[in-house]
Amino acid sequence: MSARQPRRPANIHAPVRAASELQREFPEMDRRATEVLINLIRTDSLVGNLLARRFRRYGLSLSGFNALVILRQSHSGLHPHEIADRLLVTRAAVTALLDGLETRGYARRLPSQHDGRMSLVEITDRGGKMLQELLPDHFAAERAMAACLSANEKELLIGLLGRLQAHLLAQSLAGEEVINE
Repeated sequence: MSARQPRRPANIHAPVRAASELQREFPEMDRRATEVLINLIRTDSLVGNLLARRFRRYGLSLSGFNALVILRQSHSGLHPHEIADRLLVTRAAVTALLDGLETRGYARRLPSQHDGRMSLVEITDRGGKMLQELLPDHFAAERAMAACLSANEKELLIGLLGRLQAHLLAQSLAGEEVINE
């Protein structure tokens, strides 16, 4: 008996391409812009699913993992709003996230010495030990996920994504919903 192979969807297309009929129907469409965004969303979904599976073993979400890494790098603790800003989530979302990390014993809130109404969040010894165990495997998995790209291709992709992120952030800050040329 052979080992069962993981099921692979029959309709794997890399990259995803937009139908040319759409461009004929909607002349304002830039087919390549649509394909860029579709493929970014698809890549995000694939990466997110792979990471979520890995972090679930530790009782973490992707956001929980990222929050712990952020806290690990801070030596004096962070205010919840700083964590929210770095994760690009709302303060309400970070409150729920921190509640979960505290429940697992990975992080703790302490009263701020400068402002009694504020709290500081820091990683616990347990959270630090868990990351110490998780990070080597995580970095190996990241390396494997990007193994199809050369060092130059990785650098090019980082630069292109950075340009796109800066452009999208500027649009977001300007409150733009539709871009007119």
